[in-house]
Amino acid sequence: MIAGRPVERGRTRFDRSLAITIVTGLVLLLILGLVFSVAYGSQRITTSAGSLHDADESLRSATVVRAQFALASLMNGMARESGILADDSIEFSLEEADDALKDLARGMDELRSEDLITSDAEVSYEGFVAAAEATRQLINNRTPGDSQGVAGMPDAFDRLTVDLVELREDLRGAVNTSDQLLGRIGNLARFLVAFLVPAAVILIYRELVRRQQRQAELETRLEAERRINLAQEQFIANASHELRTPLTSIMGLSMTLAESDAVLSDASAAELVGIIVGESEELARMVEDLLTVARLDAGALHYTFDDIKVHEELEDIRDSVSRSGMQVTTDIEACTVRADRLRLRQILRNLLSNARKYGGPNVRIEGHIDGRTYVCSIIDDGPGIPEELRPRLFQRFIHQGQKTTASRDSVGLGLSIVHSLALGMGGSVQYDSINGDSYFSLRLPLTLAELPTEEALPAAQPVS
Repeated sequence: MIAGRPVERGRTRFDRSLAITIVTGLVLLLILGLVFSVAYGSQRITTSAGSLHDADESLRSATVVRAQFALASLMNGMARESGILADDSIEFSLEEADDALKDLARGMDELRSEDLITSDAEVSYEGFVAAAEATRQLINNRTPGDSQGVAGMPDAFDRLTVDLVELREDLRGAVNTSDQLLGRIGNLARFLVAFLVPAAVILIYRELVRRQQRQAELETRLEAERRINLAQEQFIANASHELRTPLTSIMGLSMTLAESDAVLSDASAAELVGIIVGESEELARMVEDLLTVARLDAGALHYTFDDIKVHEELEDIRDSVSRSGMQVTTDIEACTVRADRLRLRQILRNLLSNARKYGGPNVRIEGHIDGRTYVCSIIDDGPGIPEELRPRLFQRFIHQGQKTTASRDSVGLGLSIVHSLALGMGGSVQYDSINGDSYFSLRLPLTLAELPTEEALPAAQPVS
């Protein structure tokens, strides 16, 4: 587990955003429902009002037919009894009755298309038309008859009137019902508009204010973290530089002592001076690691690439650690790699320091060419890295459990620096456990001169 990981707190914001989204969706669905309800109610009112108009027109037309035929029948009787000439008046009444019958037929067709004519109304209409035709025949033949009851006209008219009045009342009731429903929907819509619009404005305003507050808090935290990081980097850099000056003196003096005849002649003194040299080099390595971390975090670490004889560098590193009492065997293939000399030495020192502190007593260095890369392995016969820590081995401050780092008595930076520097030079580093031994393998790219011939030379171009 990585120490110091901050607790994520995005769930509350996610839940709030989700709730706002759901409420907004429900409000939109409600508004759409109201819109469709209003449209549907308006359509029903329009349809019912049109049908009501057709029913009124049909009833009026039937009344006109009944009245004109009665008038024609009355004029016919008066002409026969008194001998007056009433042909023009009778003909006019019959024409008016015909026009009214046509209007009645159109009204019934409209009602029939709306599926509003019942079977009883259909029978009444047919009976009324038949009575009208029979009455016309009697009047045309100048047959005397009762003006109020010619050919069953009054009974047919009464039956049709009853059916049309009943239909009209039903349609009027439907119009009133739809109008009341539309009124209630309108009241609800007005209430929702009056309530939701201010509520929506308040919610949106609150959300905007919260977003601004969160943004301001985030900017404040980022600025504080930036200042903390800057102060930390400055402290590490200043402290490291301050430590380098006395360390350089200590290392120089200790190496001078180690080479003096007086110390070499005394075994105890030589051993003590060797310890001082080794610890001074270890402290210098730690100071360099702190500086490297600060530069990596600031993005200010630069590489100076050169063609390096890696076998010579490995021999020099081996001799350097030998002065501090660490015995290292080598099996190195000569080769030239493309790398930064200073960073390569830093990687090798860190890996050898790691093997000396936490590995077994037997440490060796192996180096060989593998394809287009050179593989340098630092091998020890120590207990190795626990299986659960291997996926996170090259991260910073890796903890085993809650109390110790992956390597005891370590700040947990060395392997992460090795990994970063190897990647920065176009290489890689990995850990393996083979036959009980721990292998830290550094892989670096070869120079063009070291590449296999078929890879170093360009492909032959065909002759045109």
